[in-house]
Amino acid sequence: MADPDTLIVGGGIIGAACARALAATGQRVLLIDAGSKPGAATAASAGMLAPLADTHGQDPLLSLRIRARDLYRELVPALEEETGIEIGLWTDGIVQVAFTAADADRLKGDIAWQRQQGFPVDWLGADELRARCPGISPEALGAHLSPEDGALEPPALIDALIRSATARGATLRRGERVEDVVIEGDRVIAARTAGGRIEAGQVVIAAGCWSGRVGGLPRPLSVEPVRGQMAALEWPPGEPRAIVFADHGYVLTRGGEAIVGSTMEHVGFDASVTNEAINRILTNARRVYPALELAPERRRWAGLRPGTPDGRPIIGCDPQVPNLWYATGHGRNGILLAAITGQIIAALVSGQPVEHNVSPVSPARFWTEP
Repeated sequence: MADPDTLIVGGGIIGAACARALAATGQRVLLIDAGSKPGAATAASAGMLAPLADTHGQDPLLSLRIRARDLYRELVPALEEETGIEIGLWTDGIVQVAFTAADADRLKGDIAWQRQQGFPVDWLGADELRARCPGISPEALGAHLSPEDGALEPPALIDALIRSATARGATLRRGERVEDVVIEGDRVIAARTAGGRIEAGQVVIAAGCWSGRVGGLPRPLSVEPVRGQMAALEWPPGEPRAIVFADHGYVLTRGGEAIVGSTMEHVGFDASVTNEAINRILTNARRVYPALELAPERRRWAGLRPGTPDGRPIIGCDPQVPNLWYATGHGRNGILLAAITGQIIAALVSGQPVEHNVSPVSPARFWTEP
C-alpha cells in the first residue's frame, strides 16, 4: 500500500483488534508482524473473559475489564456474521472452588466487596456446586460464582479480527520484523524493516513481549515475556461443560477437551514446555476433577505473555511523541482486553473522546521522574 495513515507493529490479538478498529474509522492501516502465525501470547491463553472470577480485592481496571467482557456480547455476533468464523463465545459463568476454610473466607470476602460494587456474584455451597459441576471433587467446600463471566476461542477471534480488518482495507504483512522507528523532533515519521523504510502518519506499538525490543523508542519500554504452559486432556464423558478456577490454576471445557493451565514464569523468551510445570498443572486439574486422572492427555504447549512491572497494560500515547502509541503489556488479560483496547486506540488516534478511565493504563505512569 501507499504510506499508511497508521502502521501497527505486531499482528497478535491486540494488533489485530487495533487494525480492525482503526480501519473502521477510514484509516489506511498497515499491520506488520514478524511471525508466520499470529500471537505468541494467544498460544498461552484459554480465552477466558473473567473480570470478576480473576479479581481479588480492589482493582483499578475492574470497570474497564467488565466493559471489555460485555463488549464481546455485541462484537462476537457481528464478527461471526461478517466473517463466517465461529468464535465460540460462552457466557454461562465461572466458578472459583474453595478447598480449605481459608479459601472459602477469601472468596466470600471477594463476593462481599464485588456485591457492594453492584456485581451479580454469589456463593455456591457444596451441594449447589456439585449440582452445577457434578464431577467436582468431594473435597470442595463451595465456590464463588461469577455468572456473567465466560470464555471464547482465541485462535478463532484473532482470525476473525484480521479478516474483518482486511475487509475494511487494512493490509497485513507477516514474516517481517520492525527493527526500529524513526523519530524526528517530537514526531515518529517512519519504521524500518529489513525490507526498507515505511513512512507512516502514526505508529502503534503492539508487539506483545517483543514491544521493548523495537529500536528507536524515546525510552526503554517495560514489557517482558512471561511464559504460560498449558495442557489438554479428554473431557470426562457426560460431565457438563464448565470453567473452574482453583489453587491458581483452571480447568476449562472446549470442544470435548479439558484445557488446563497455567504457569506464570519469568524465563525470558523461552517458550519450551517442561515436565515439572505440566505435572503440577495436571495435578491441580485432577484435584478439581478426579475423573481427569484417567483422561488421556492430548497435547501440551506454551506461549509468552507480555508482562509489565505493575501487571497493567500500557495503552495510550507516548508522553513525548504525540503520534506514537502503545497497546501492549496485557499479560494474561490480552483476550479480555483486546477489543476494548482496539476501540480506545482508534478513538485516541482519531482525536475522539474515550468513554473509559484509561489513566491506570497510561504510558505516562512509567515516565514520571522521581
